[in-house]
Amino acid sequence: MKCFKRIILPIVIVCSSCFSIACNNKDNVKENQKSINDKTILNDKNKLPEVLINDTLAEKYVVIVVDTFDTGEPLKVHYCDPQNPDDVKYEKQFFQNGKLFIEGPLENQRRTGKWVARYENGNIWSVGYYEDGLKFGASNVYYENGKIRYTKNYEKDVAEGLWEFYDENGDILGKVMYKNGKKLWEEGTSNQ
Repeated sequence: MKCFKRIILPIVIVCSSCFSIACNNKDNVKENQKSINDKTILNDKNKLPEVLINDTLAEKYVVIVVDTFDTGEPLKVHYCDPQNPDDVKYEKQFFQNGKLFIEGPLENQRRTGKWVARYENGNIWSVGYYEDGLKFGASNVYYENGKIRYTKNYEKDVAEGLWEFYDENGDILGKVMYKNGKKLWEEGTSNQ
């Protein structure tokens, strides 16, 4: 019995302590962040990455960092329904310096509504509209100086209507008219 108290009992105590510490550690990780399909869900709004601190969407949705740069800063972020984190409602992508690159709403994992992309200096690069993941309506692309580069129209991802192309000063370079994806006519340059 003395052998049991001196050898076996300390081993049992050490093992149970290690087990207890391991379990508590695991619970602490769960409290700070959860993972769905290896994506980090940020539950604590006070622990958001710096680029998301003043993000009003983070107050409304569950924030999931889908992809990061090597530095750990967010590259792509999804904003999900708080009742169903698999239901992505909005997406943002960032430049490595933390500035916003592109953003827009999602429905059923597909782009929907207005999507806006920016140059690294913050100026708008493009604005396009989507329905069920397909381009729909006007799509405008701008030069870095803010002048329109071209405007194109789509219906279910197919060229439709008038497309216009401009130089960096805002002067028109050419026009092309489409119907159901087929070019009806063009004037000016066709190298756009």
